[in-house]
Amino acid sequence: MASILPNFEYDIFISYRHNDNLDGWVSDFVQNLEKELRGTLKDSLTIYFDKNPHDGLLETHNVDKSLEGKLKCLIFIPIISQTYCDTKSFAWQHEFIAFNKLAKEDSFGRDVKLSNGNVASRILPVKIHDLDAEDKSLIENEIGGALRAIEFIYKEAGVNRPLKATDSKTDNQNKTDYRNQVNKVANAIKEIITALKNPQTARPSNLEPPTSNINPTSNLKKNSSKKTSVIISLAALFIVAISYFFYQQRTTVNDQPITEIEKSIAVLPFVDLSEQKDQGWFGDGLTEEVLNSLAHVKGLKVTSRTSSFAFKNKNLRIQDIADSLGVNYLVEGSVRKSDNGLRITAQLIRANDGYHIWSNTYDRNAKDIFALQQEIATRIAESLDISLDENSIKQMQWAGTTSAEAYLAFLKARELDNQAHERGRFVDVAKLKNANLYYEQSYQLDPDFVNPYLFHADFFLHYVLKDNPNYRDTLTDQQAYKHFNEDLANAIARSKEPSQADYFRIPQIMYSNNWTNFRQVIEKSLSLSSKDAARHFKYQNFDLSTVLIALGYGEQLSKVSEEILQQDPSASESARSIIFYLLYLGKYDEALGKMREVNTTSVRYGVDDYKLYAMIQLGKLDEAYELILQDPIQDYFTYYDLKAIILAKQGKREEARKILQVEHRASPFYLIAIDAVLGRQEANKAAALMDNKILLDFPLFRSLILSPNKLPYDLSATPNFARKLKQAGVDVSAKK
Repeated sequence: MASILPNFEYDIFISYRHNDNLDGWVSDFVQNLEKELRGTLKDSLTIYFDKNPHDGLLETHNVDKSLEGKLKCLIFIPIISQTYCDTKSFAWQHEFIAFNKLAKEDSFGRDVKLSNGNVASRILPVKIHDLDAEDKSLIENEIGGALRAIEFIYKEAGVNRPLKATDSKTDNQNKTDYRNQVNKVANAIKEIITALKNPQTARPSNLEPPTSNINPTSNLKKNSSKKTSVIISLAALFIVAISYFFYQQRTTVNDQPITEIEKSIAVLPFVDLSEQKDQGWFGDGLTEEVLNSLAHVKGLKVTSRTSSFAFKNKNLRIQDIADSLGVNYLVEGSVRKSDNGLRITAQLIRANDGYHIWSNTYDRNAKDIFALQQEIATRIAESLDISLDENSIKQMQWAGTTSAEAYLAFLKARELDNQAHERGRFVDVAKLKNANLYYEQSYQLDPDFVNPYLFHADFFLHYVLKDNPNYRDTLTDQQAYKHFNEDLANAIARSKEPSQADYFRIPQIMYSNNWTNFRQVIEKSLSLSSKDAARHFKYQNFDLSTVLIALGYGEQLSKVSEEILQQDPSASESARSIIFYLLYLGKYDEALGKMREVNTTSVRYGVDDYKLYAMIQLGKLDEAYELILQDPIQDYFTYYDLKAIILAKQGKREEARKILQVEHRASPFYLIAIDAVLGRQEANKAAALMDNKILLDFPLFRSLILSPNKLPYDLSATPNFARKLKQAGVDVSAKK
């Protein structure tokens, strides 16, 4: 039989493991697909399907010329099962891999441009099982991107099997209907066949990189200083292609009115497909830059880094992720490093049906990237007929530095920094110190790069606060505090806009001993437009929220935080600020309600602890104590204090006293626990010790929002703290 197009043997090739057809599932699928195709396309398509296991294509046989001819088809449909991804199997080696190679080299290319401008692969996977992680990774490594298949999976608790025509959509957890899924396959085939019969452009994803007469070796250093980093460049490429979808002058996407589609998008963390799994830092940085670039597209709602990275290493359905984030489109991709270069893929996906609107793969030699990047961006823009104003492109490409080396060093530092702050008892001091080595390398390569100074300061802040007993260094507290202030001063001096510098002055004064001008600095940032204020306060930290509320800015901070949450429902720091303010007002039930709205799994020190405190204030002592006992981190120091407070309220003071013998640091509940268990005199002694140490007055501030009407210590015991309050215009006489 012949294909509808010359030089091809078949239109469709069905690839599967024979074990997956023991009950006739594959045969039934092919039969139903043939029927659906007859009602979908005018052309009569030919399908190669090995109905007979003795067809000369047994899995133990070698590939022969007859199979090579049969693989010369327009569309390849692999039936992806739990057994298909076997590197020793005939179907994998001599069908899947063979077609992927043949398609890249034939006249059409593996990926084709559809009539509506979108791109689709001629490999059209049909998935009948949820896959193990290693199987999914095997496929994604072969195709150079994330696996997106039309699913025929029936799911119940403990059930993972192929969907059948007789299965109820209601009973299936995936809520898919067999007939509808067959129709999706037929419609996808129709789009690809139509594109192949009426080619619009040359092969989109198999283009050879343009040649350059620039010597990459001799000009690498020069190009590094003048051109943006590889990550910034690729972000620009992705944003140009995505902008094509959102801004081209057409009214429909696959017959769906574009005006009816909310323009909301999330960028999922780029997957590290490298053999050594050592490029996660690069993938994370690339994700952030694509995300930041998209944020500059007018009319496009973009979720934050926090939201996107909550799904890192999670094997979830696109629709489920989109529903959780409240978006209609997702960008995802992968990064793979070889000895000679990088392969980076990216794709834009419509969430409601998993359709790939745009995708591309970039194979680049690291030495060539700076010389080629502008030409590549121009070629893609021209092929997609994009017109973006110069200012937008500059904003999309801006990551704070024009040095690729400085930015890559910063990304390596951020990976270690994030690992150091993962959920647990204490910050990992060793990783923070290693991160600082990369931060130093980063700002040495580009002294005007703001970000490394800010993050470099964090180590010294933790050192002075002594919130980890493992801090062992030759630095004195005064020396660490000096380094901390130097980093903040460098960040302020190098800020790219005045409002950014003003915002950085808030922590500079907050962590100082002179608060005379504090209100003026705070109010300058809070007086910005709601959008600009939200942009800066999005990254507020624990101490900043506490201080602003204690100084009377709780209502304004809550309004800014609500603005942030409207754009990003999972911005936990903003949610925590609102929760703190509700606790300050004594609205404990409302605070608990807000906590239930927020995904707090990434917030260890803050929301979880304050949830327990709110329950204690509401008299739910037994329930709160039970939750403490269930926590996997039983020796976390804030929980000692919460246990002691509960036991004291229950009259078990001796047991509470034993708990308070444990070494404590800057717990927000420490002074409250001391006052409740040991009395005011001991609480005053503890408060006085804090008052005389650098930066350790923040537990005193936290007491202001947790017990605003009756402090657990006397201000007379904390003269330095009282002086700072008075400088900031707080009526200390009203505090008892």
